[in-house]
Amino acid sequence: MGRIKQWASRLNSIRNRIFFSILLFLVIPFLLSNQYLDKPLERTIEQKIAKSAQDALVLMTFNVQLFMEDMLNSAVDITINDDTKRMLKDPGALSQYEKLRLNDVTLNRSFSSYFSNTYVTLFDRHGNWYSTRYLEESLYQEYTHSDWYEKMISTPYQIRWMFNNQQFLYTDREPIISLAKSITELQSNQNIGMIVFSVTEKDIRKYLTGLEGDVYLVDKQGNIVSSPRREMIGQSVAEEPYMPSLWTQRRGQAMVEKENRKFIVNFDTLDLNGWKIVQMVPYDAVFKEIYDLRKTQALIVLLIFVIFTMITLSISYGMSRPLKLLKKRMQVLEEKDFHSVLSVAGPKEISSLIETYNKMVTEIRQLLNRVKDEYQQKEDMRFRALQAQINPHFVLNTLNNIKWMAYIRNDKEVGDMLSSLGGVLEQSIGRGGTLIPLRQEIQYIENYIELMKMKFNDKLLVDYDIPEELMDQEVIKIMLQPVIENSLMHGIEPMNGVGRILVRAKRQEDRFLLTVEDNGVGMSPEKLQELRSRLAAGSEELPERIGIKNVHDRIRLQYGDPYGIQIHSRIHEGTAVAFLLPAKKMQEGVNDDLKSDAGR
Repeated sequence: MGRIKQWASRLNSIRNRIFFSILLFLVIPFLLSNQYLDKPLERTIEQKIAKSAQDALVLMTFNVQLFMEDMLNSAVDITINDDTKRMLKDPGALSQYEKLRLNDVTLNRSFSSYFSNTYVTLFDRHGNWYSTRYLEESLYQEYTHSDWYEKMISTPYQIRWMFNNQQFLYTDREPIISLAKSITELQSNQNIGMIVFSVTEKDIRKYLTGLEGDVYLVDKQGNIVSSPRREMIGQSVAEEPYMPSLWTQRRGQAMVEKENRKFIVNFDTLDLNGWKIVQMVPYDAVFKEIYDLRKTQALIVLLIFVIFTMITLSISYGMSRPLKLLKKRMQVLEEKDFHSVLSVAGPKEISSLIETYNKMVTEIRQLLNRVKDEYQQKEDMRFRALQAQINPHFVLNTLNNIKWMAYIRNDKEVGDMLSSLGGVLEQSIGRGGTLIPLRQEIQYIENYIELMKMKFNDKLLVDYDIPEELMDQEVIKIMLQPVIENSLMHGIEPMNGVGRILVRAKRQEDRFLLTVEDNGVGMSPEKLQELRSRLAAGSEELPERIGIKNVHDRIRLQYGDPYGIQIHSRIHEGTAVAFLLPAKKMQEGVNDDLKSDAGR
């Protein structure tokens, strides 16, 4: 029993504790690193490799996208040619010589650095075709009697991308990538024919090389359109387990298992036609070097562990005695709350530690004092900043006093203007959320209109056709003002005569429709199309100022893509702007805007 106590006492010594603690804290982190650090490290490396692969795939997608855009541009150049349109509308309009010249100068002159050989075929509405290649009658009949052909030739503004690997059009029966585009006459909005612009698959194949693993281009039906591996062309991958996730995302990466092997699947999307570029890389091939490094790392750690054990024995023995003295002296210092320093004494090593510790204590004390001073300064600055803030109540109440002073002096016009300005200011700086009832928005607009009448006088009339039961409809705050401002500036101000603005509202099932109509000068179709395109564009970048685009984006952010602003206009006939929102009554107490009587 005595020997056991003696052995336990030895283990409880500072020297042994240091030794076993260092060994223990070396082994445990090593074991934990395999469980908790190795996997995150592997995931991090996977992400880096995935990012590198994605960057390479994006570059490849960019080149293929340019290839497709060049096909589209070439097809458009042919369709806008005057001789092409004349021939399609009237087959007898061109002589045989003119047709041969059109074929030689226009159809066969699609110069591009992306494709080397082209197939161009024109179809008119009279059953005629004009092509740079010979078409067999059976292939022509098979093409023209297909469902998609009937839809393309009869519906304006149609575009269809196809991969012809089985249903051939030309006698050489080469796999081709085709762009079918209806040719629509702008004046009548009717088709006068269709163009099929094709290139060989091997032209696009050269842009799919250079990446590791299998790379292929897939159409929307899951068919492989092109690949450096020719045996894969024409195969269907629609049933592959990774395909569903490809169609739900624009680009990304997935891990799949196939034939008891793990693969990394990278994919990206061509914006022009929605086709996917897919790269499949074996997981083992990507991470083979990582596995080799892991084995080397294990051997190095084992060697370090042995060396570290020997060093630990030496350090623990050398530190056991001086640490006891240092501990006692540090306890004295702790009791005096850092207001005294240790006397420098003992061996050289301990003296050096004490000197360093004394310097550290002095710096800590100075740091604590500095932190206290800085905290006090920050509090003083915060207090001064609060004192310097201007209270919106003060601004509104001051404006209200000026308004009543104007009324007392019988200056009703100035008083009315200040009253309207107060209402506008109260609404614009009000507290609360961005959602308000329609009644409050109309009050804001009435104040704004009163201000504008100071400028337009009798030239401006504003009417409201809003049922009382819709006055509690939930709307976006300051939603009408930008639209009415545009009507005044761009519609009514340039016109002669009285400008009229009508604000009407109605409910359509579960939707609320609010329209602002004016009888202004309207806008040209080009300007209207430009404005509609800006509304349809994304909202990644914030606009520089509040406008129709801002209101449209705020509505869509609040309620979703089905809602927003629609614009209709004709030149010299006025403009109508429609706000589409979900029918929803404003809840009481949702907003607590700043109250004042400055606009009363």
